[in-house]
Order: sequence, then C-alpha cells, then structure tokens
Amino acid sequence: MSRAYLRDTGSPLCVTDSYRSYDEQVRIKATRGRWAATPGTSNHGRGLAVDLCGGVASFGSPAHLWLRQNAPLYGWFHPAWAEPSGALPEPWHWEYAA
Repeated sequence: MSRAYLRDTGSPLCVTDSYRSYDEQVRIKATRGRWAATPGTSNHGRGLAVDLCGGVASFGSPAHLWLRQNAPLYGWFHPAWAEPSGALPEPWHWEYAA
C-alpha cells in the first residue's frame, strides 16, 4: 500500500505509531486517557493498527480520501469508532483485517 501511495501521490505514507508492547500500552494509556485503548486490548499491541501522519490525519484531505478508496485493496480499513461520527474520531488510525 505504501508503494502505491507513493506512486499515486508522490509522497510516502508517514507513520507516527504502530506496534506497542504491553508496557508501552500502559504508558500511553496513562498519558492519553480515553484516547488510548485499555492495555491488553489494543490492536496496536496485536500489530494490527497504525497511526498515520501527514495529510492522512485530516478527514476529507486528499491523503485521507486516497486511503478510504485504496486501503481496502490492501487489507486495511478505518474502524467505525474512528470515523467523524464515531466514539473517538481519529482520521489517522487504520487497522489491518487479519
């Protein structure tokens, strides 16, 4: 997906966060509160989630729209809870459908 994004946009995908060990999950929960999953339940801890940066971090941006259209071709999706009307809107959070 990263190669296709680079080919189509001229910029690489930017990753701010990916796999998190349990200890990292505990630390992040302590600092981010409701914006982080309960340690042990995070898809970051399962290696199935990434947080992307650049234009992807804004709903409706060309980068975010590219992902909405193309990410499913590579097994990635934007979970309902992270949608603009979801419980915790996070345009940057994408998950892999294992």
